[in-house]
Formats: sequence, C-alpha cells, structure tokens
Amino acid sequence: MNKRINRLATGLAATAAATATVVSMSATAAQAATSYTPTGGPGANFVGTNVSFTDIEAGQTLTCTTFNLSGSIINSGASRAYGVDGGTLGSLTSSGCTNPLAGPTTVTPVGTWTVAVTGDASGTSWPARLKNVKATVTAANCTFGVTGVVNGRFDDSTQKFTPNAGASGLTIDGGAGAPTGSMCVTLDLQPGDTVAVGGYWTNTPPAGSTALDISNP
Repeated sequence: MNKRINRLATGLAATAAATATVVSMSATAAQAATSYTPTGGPGANFVGTNVSFTDIEAGQTLTCTTFNLSGSIINSGASRAYGVDGGTLGSLTSSGCTNPLAGPTTVTPVGTWTVAVTGDASGTSWPARLKNVKATVTAANCTFGVTGVVNGRFDDSTQKFTPNAGASGLTIDGGAGAPTGSMCVTLDLQPGDTVAVGGYWTNTPPAGSTALDISNP
C-alpha cells in the first residue's frame, strides 16, 4: 500500500514539475519585447482626415479641414526602446479650423513634435504616441495653449495613426498659455481641461521616401 502511495506521489510530483516547466516556457515565449525598429522614410507626411479637438469638460470642439504633420524618420533601421522617438514631425500645415461659437481659429505649433511606438503590436497595429505636442490656439477674443501627448495606434499596413477615444493626453494650458479673452470665458475653457482628438492621420510618403514599417529587433 505504501509503495502504491509512493508511486502515486512520485508521479504527481513529476507531472507538477513538467507542468511548471511548460508554464515557465510559455511565459518566456510570451514575454513582451522592449524595443522596436522603424524603417522607411527618410521623409514622413501624415495627412489628417476629419481631425478635431474637443475640450471634454467644456464640450467645445474645434474641427479642421486640413491638419497635416510632416517630418522625418530618426535613424531608419536602428533599434530603440519603446517610447523613444522614432520620428520628428516638425512641420504643421493647418487650415479651415473653426469652432461654432468662436469661428475661424488658428493653430500654431510650438517646438518640434515627435512620434514613438510604446509597446507590442497586435497584428499590424502598434500602440503609438505623438509626443512633445504644444501649440497656441487663437480665435476672436480667445487665445490659449494646449500641451501634452496624443496616445493612439499606428497600423503599418494602412499607414494610419488613429488617436484613442476619450482623453488623449492633451490638456488646455499646461504651460503653453492659459485661456485669455472674453470668448474663452464664453467657451468655458479652463486650465487643466482634457482634450479628445478625433479623426486620423495617414502617412503619405513624399517623393523619394518609402512607407513606414515597424518591427521588433
């Protein structure tokens, strides 16, 4: 009887050890990568479609018929950690920006915006982030700043960057300039208000450049 119990215990122990080994191997195989490699370029041209910016707390939306970002890939073919810049977007072309109450509005970028991949892909879609976003927004009797990041996803099969729904990571003011002017009061814009970004951008490489491709090294 004791021998049978011992054999059973030995068999269970062996099974448990084998199961632990399989689990350990699976966990290792599923371990997230820590870096990515962008290739393509050297130029990048992200053309905006239905781009809008909504102050969530105030319920006020700014829509733009044109909102394009262009720049270049940084060290194409070189690996870098997630979150480290993969490209610069130093040029903004915008027009037709308007709000129902404030009317025509101008968006002037401050500094150089950048873009980075922030994590592992799901299929061809990578979590990505517009970084160092800073701009001054001017309308009739209203001027304010926005600053922060825009979190979203970049699909290298369609070349589209689509912001996440809800708060994007941008805020009103944030060091870019508190709302000033009577129209800002009418719009109820307050420092610290969060901003949702609508629409999407499609990378349309300029002449002599190729599409952006993301991979893990």
